[in-house]
Amino acid sequence: MQSHTNRRTKQNFLQDGLLQIILANSLILLLTSSTLERLEIENLFFHIMIEHLLYLSIGFLNASGFDSIIKSFKSSSSNYRLKILKYYSNYLAINNRLNPFGLITGLLFLIILFYWHIPSNFDSAIVNFDTHIFMHFSIILSGIFLYSSFKMISRIQSLVFILAIDKTMGILGFFLAGGSSQIYQTYPLSVQMTSGFWMILMMVGIDLLCIILILKNFFNSTDK
Repeated sequence: MQSHTNRRTKQNFLQDGLLQIILANSLILLLTSSTLERLEIENLFFHIMIEHLLYLSIGFLNASGFDSIIKSFKSSSSNYRLKILKYYSNYLAINNRLNPFGLITGLLFLIILFYWHIPSNFDSAIVNFDTHIFMHFSIILSGIFLYSSFKMISRIQSLVFILAIDKTMGILGFFLAGGSSQIYQTYPLSVQMTSGFWMILMMVGIDLLCIILILKNFFNSTDK
């Protein structure tokens, strides 16, 4: 019975991991389609929020997927898989020691995210193809950092972290919606104002969702 349960757990980890990696790579194909690339050029909100969020998700899903696949190696008899599991366990031990509460990876995530939303950096990525590709690659990397941080903290702490990041998006949205000056030179002022409005709405939506999930987790934990 125990061995049957272990096999099912192993299969679940493997299936979940593969599905996450497939989804992540499907997002890459979707984002590099001509339709979305055209939308990226025309719509600042899509580019700076939706697209970047999806690229971040690609990194997060890949990291989570590989994590699940490696977990499925625990009951394997393959020396190759057990060796991979050993190396991964060593990595986790080092990460726990050098990255308490995910502080370092969380900081790296924030640095990458904020760097590319600085107007001059964002504009340079728009006009230079190589810089644009590097921006997307680094945002994918930031998703991996975010996953590494979330592994080190509780679900409620993760949601609070998202709430904090969400506020910076809202602040940027207010500046864009105000229309007092053109912040991003590669998009018209009218597009920036509309994008700012949608960013504010998105902030409110994420806030409500996070608060609901925090309350749900809190009451579930108190019931236990």
